Amino acid sequence: MITGDYDQLQNLAKFNVCAEHHTPLEIAWHSQEKCWVLRCGAGHYPDSITRQLSLTEMHRAGEALPVFIEYQIEKRERRKTMQQNKGSKTTEFALVPQTDLGTGELLVPEVIKALVAYATRYHLDPERGHVVLMYSKPYITIDGYLWHARRTKVPYTLQSRPMTTKEEREYKVGKTDHAWLGKVILTETGDEFTGVGIVTYEEMTAKSPRDQSRLRSPVVAAHPWQLAQKRCEWQALRRAFPIGETEAEPSG
Repeated sequence: MITGDYDQLQNLAKFNVCAEHHTPLEIAWHSQEKCWVLRCGAGHYPDSITRQLSLTEMHRAGEALPVFIEYQIEKRERRKTMQQNKGSKTTEFALVPQTDLGTGELLVPEVIKALVAYATRYHLDPERGHVVLMYSKPYITIDGYLWHARRTKVPYTLQSRPMTTKEEREYKVGKTDHAWLGKVILTETGDEFTGVGIVTYEEMTAKSPRDQSRLRSPVVAAHPWQLAQKRCEWQALRRAFPIGETEAEPSG
């Protein structure tokens, strides 16, 4: 059973479905426990939930979408790129991230080309956000691991949930931090791979180094539980479907 304050549960219900029944979630008042809980469309209170990808995320992860939806997404992305590059010289890798996500430093063309070569080596697509540069090192995103997992053609389920109070004590999580547990279960073998995602209070309240009157990451401050969920899922996917650790690469 997943409990919490109403606003937090409302955000969880918006972006997730029941891991067991894959049905939408709703917020309900549990009269016996006297607290707000998540309840799925099947009428039970799930212990695990799984993230429901948006159309854009599905597109990036390589999920099969109707042609007209793909066309609308691509058309929108092209229009956005054209607006961003209006008045400037068009680059060869216009859709590849142009900055270091850790430092904010603008990447030189040689570094962008190296990032593209790194992504190509592991059959990833940098234009879909599969690989970015983080503190001068290539970083494979959750979109990259979702794409890689799909290419392996190994069936699996991805689950995630907030830690219980007992688990938070065991993991020594701060009282003002947000912590989630993720799990990938391989359908055919039953093998399980876990992941932990924590967003600390320091991350939520950190000030911008350039302007101390602003937060360093307003999105993290506004939705810390979503970042914690994404981190635990990323770690579980990375353990279940490692990239670059085997010689055999998936075909297709």
